[in-house]
Amino acid sequence: MRIQLITAAAVLLLSAAGAIAQSSPAAPAAPVAPSLTGTWRSAPDEMKLTTDFDKSVWGPNATSVRTVELVVRSTADATLRVVKKVVDGKGRTVAASTWIEEAQLQIGDATPGVADRVEHQITVKGAVRLFPDDPNYKWAMDGLKVKLVTFTERDGNSMEVRYDTPEGRGSFWETLTRARGTAAPRSGRVDSAPARKK
Repeated sequence: MRIQLITAAAVLLLSAAGAIAQSSPAAPAAPVAPSLTGTWRSAPDEMKLTTDFDKSVWGPNATSVRTVELVVRSTADATLRVVKKVVDGKGRTVAASTWIEEAQLQIGDATPGVADRVEHQITVKGAVRLFPDDPNYKWAMDGLKVKLVTFTERDGNSMEVRYDTPEGRGSFWETLTRARGTAAPRSGRVDSAPARKK
């Protein structure tokens, strides 16, 4: 009889815990600061390909071009897209030279950095490398790391992105500027995102 009572009490306790858990919805992710939302782009980063090997592969006067785009949504989700390609001496994209690296990000807490820098915690939820000329190719970039820095004393239209690839090659710092149509706050300052509750 004693064992039956203990069992019944355990069942009641577990049922109550389950009911409480079901009635308490998960807390939504904290929204990103409005000053971050919108589209941010880099100027093209160009590098002349001058080695004999480069010339044999891409032809004379070829240039490697990299562009970066970051789209930040109010939900604190973001998509970072890096496009790399080679253009010939006439500015035409060389066939089979384009590759795209795309990362899905979650923007977290912001903490003060050196001087007017604000460092935003970034979680890389997933990243892939794609080649438009080969739709069947898709390589997961496990281990990609991204850092995001904004500034409190500037006009609110620039940020820095640190991009570290898993293999190390192709890592870079890049400055992004706000795309037209996504104006900075009227104060001209980039506020840090509100701290998330622990």
